[in-house]
Amino acid sequence: MADQTIPDIRQLAVQIATSYTRANPTSIDTLPTIIQLAYRGLASCIRPPEPPAPEKPATRGRRPGRPPKRR
Repeated sequence: MADQTIPDIRQLAVQIATSYTRANPTSIDTLPTIIQLAYRGLASCIRPPEPPAPEKPATRGRRPGRPPKRR
């Protein structure tokens, strides 16, 4: 999907919104919102992922993944 152009994504969003409104009772006033939601969902698929969060330093005396010992 990353190679899709903006007009292609817009067209897909309209198709999704059209299919949704055919299957679900909706008012004409909500159609722009449905198209926007479909477009945003598709656009989020082509954005590069966010970088991972930095790792926290290991706590001294504990092995990762193990609960602390109770005294």
